Amino acid sequence: MNRIRYSDPPVRNNSKEAKSAIETLLIVGSNPSIRTMEKFETKYGKPNIGEGCSFVGNPNFGSEPYLVTIGDKTTVSFDVAFVTHDAATRVLRNLPGRNKETVIYGPIKIGKNCFIGCRSTILPNVTIGDNTIIGAGSVVNRDIPSNTVAAGVPCKVLCTLEEYEKKHKEDFLYMVSLPIDEKRKFLLEHFNLE
Repeated sequence: MNRIRYSDPPVRNNSKEAKSAIETLLIVGSNPSIRTMEKFETKYGKPNIGEGCSFVGNPNFGSEPYLVTIGDKTTVSFDVAFVTHDAATRVLRNLPGRNKETVIYGPIKIGKNCFIGCRSTILPNVTIGDNTIIGAGSVVNRDIPSNTVAAGVPCKVLCTLEEYEKKHKEDFLYMVSLPIDEKRKFLLEHFNLE
């Protein structure tokens, strides 16, 4: 099988090659497009990723990727870090009389149908509930309940998903499946940028 890289155009068919790629690489998106083609399996293992997940670029699963679980239909934006250990314990290990094997590990669980914004960091022992939005640049150091929108450093719940939908109802554009050229034209016209 030829290795497809994320810079290549998406595979938009159900060919044997595409199915083979799907079996060994993470597929992205709700259609049979494959956008992120880097293997998430490393010498350290691989994360537990649900069906229909989307990755914009490659996340950093760190040295214990097997401690990360991501639920079905979750989208992870670019430069997201899943940190499953606290290496700051190195300071303790270096002090006289301390145990040189001291370390902290913890699993990370992301629910179904979530969105993790770009450059967010998810710390050990965190669970993010189903249908949750994490804003860009957040540092998630505590559990976030289902059906909420949370953001910040540290990450805090800002509103419910229902409140978010109500607040942004006038901002919604219904155009996800538009081809790139049509999308560009629509957005330029919509925002009076032509």
